[in-house]
Amino acid sequence: MLWLLLLLASLTFAASPDEVVARVAAVEPYRQMRHETRAPRPSDDDIRKAAQGTIVSGLSGSTGWGVAVLPVPIGQLWAGLNDETRHPGYTATGFSVIVSGRACASGRMVFQFLPIPMISDRWWVSTLSHNTSVSRDSGGSVRELYFRGHTDPALVTSPAARKLMVDAEPIGSTRGGWFLVAIDAYTTYVEYHSITDPGAGVPTSLANRLAAKGVRDTIAAMEKFAKEGRPVCPVY
Repeated sequence: MLWLLLLLASLTFAASPDEVVARVAAVEPYRQMRHETRAPRPSDDDIRKAAQGTIVSGLSGSTGWGVAVLPVPIGQLWAGLNDETRHPGYTATGFSVIVSGRACASGRMVFQFLPIPMISDRWWVSTLSHNTSVSRDSGGSVRELYFRGHTDPALVTSPAARKLMVDAEPIGSTRGGWFLVAIDAYTTYVEYHSITDPGAGVPTSLANRLAAKGVRDTIAAMEKFAKEGRPVCPVY
């Protein structure tokens, strides 16, 4: 009976789609403080669909974007997002290693490798940063993690990473970010977007078709990793 009571309690206190829309609207001042100022803003209808358990994704120009409401506390999800060296096996990334900075810390640089069947594998280095102003001013209830990609081989110092680079191509470019809003103590509203040029050999039509699916898959993977991957990054 206990599990049934807990389930009924969670259903009773779950935020309605309209309540999620109102909560997202209320944090608009923090959205204006984002580093990724041109990130797509989901419509209220998209947010309502997300609040009903759907990962909504799309393509705006060359930007893949997605929105979801996940049953994961914001601190737990944040810890998972920042633990990218352990993402392989959850995301499509095949290998990830820090080449500069400290694990989980803002400003770290991470080598990432993506195997692509029948097309040359890709590599890049991402600088991942925290928007400390948004987190501080919101008391941690709103957070932004944003990234920029680089393809300078001199940045890659890991022997394992350099070995993977031999038969892989650098991506053209990548940038994007995550925007998180605590709905309650157990639920987080998530926006994710990525602007990526996969580089030579990948047709634009294929890249565009994969972009929205990639965003959707990444959000789902981060939910799973945050729940079961035991992220080692701080929960704050």
